[in-house]
Amino acid sequence: MIHIKRKVILHGPSTLTVSLPSKWVKNNNVMKGDELNVDDEGNVLTVYLGEEHLLTKKTKVDFSDTNWGAIHSIMSMLHKTGYDEIEIVFKNPETVKIVQERINSMLMGYEIIEQKGNICIVKAVSGDHPSELNVLIRRTFLVSLSLAKNSLEEIKKGRKDNLKELLILEKTNNKLTNYCQRLLNKKPYKDDKTIYTYLIVWLLESICDDYRDIITIILNKPTYKISPAVQDTYFQINDLFEKYYHFFYNYSDKELLKMRSSIKSLKQKLLETKFNSSEKPLYSYLFSIINRIFDCLGSTVGMHH
Repeated sequence: MIHIKRKVILHGPSTLTVSLPSKWVKNNNVMKGDELNVDDEGNVLTVYLGEEHLLTKKTKVDFSDTNWGAIHSIMSMLHKTGYDEIEIVFKNPETVKIVQERINSMLMGYEIIEQKGNICIVKAVSGDHPSELNVLIRRTFLVSLSLAKNSLEEIKKGRKDNLKELLILEKTNNKLTNYCQRLLNKKPYKDDKTIYTYLIVWLLESICDDYRDIITIILNKPTYKISPAVQDTYFQINDLFEKYYHFFYNYSDKELLKMRSSIKSLKQKLLETKFNSSEKPLYSYLFSIINRIFDCLGSTVGMHH
């Protein structure tokens, strides 16, 4: 961060102005008539660019000797980091199919726009609008809660085909969380609370991963039933998750204390719940969900203090 002093200039009888640093104006292509955002925080004014000034980020990667898993991971990271154009070098034509597969499954807004020889170009074609972030985060919550509630319902009824269909919600969660992280990284101005929002989005993805793994364990067994005691614990964990959702949008210090108390009680209940041999693989994932919700609390406090 560079600190710059500016003198206040009086224009007319009552209008006070300060000039913008010329280097900042040039680097950000600010022109006469452009609108800038100004946040008034008591004795601090923060001036930052609007969405129309989002800069195009470009990069080049070489996938000549990169396997399927690494390509998936790298493409996801480039997307969420905020790159708008990626030049990809490859040897095996299958690489392009792998990239397209990753785009289709997770990378909202990306398209392969050109392929020539051993190079293809991926570009963000739909435009990014940080103003959509709040809507997308709420949608992420709702998709995650739907997976949590419906998975228990289908497990109780033993409907494995329906349970398998629910895995599409985890993929939707991946798309949403990756795009939310992209928008957070692309914000023209990142305040102190951006990192807390980023962490919560990451934890929502991880919670959905835990539910996905629970479903996968059950689907991989020919027959599977869970005891009423484990079902009840599963239900209470889902209920805790929903309470956190409401807490996120209606924060209060009083509710924070209630959430912490609920988590402590639920951890104890999980420790006391008897899992039979076939249920034991679920234990670590259920405990993980509780811990991730607890981890969300700290970031939620940071957003409001």
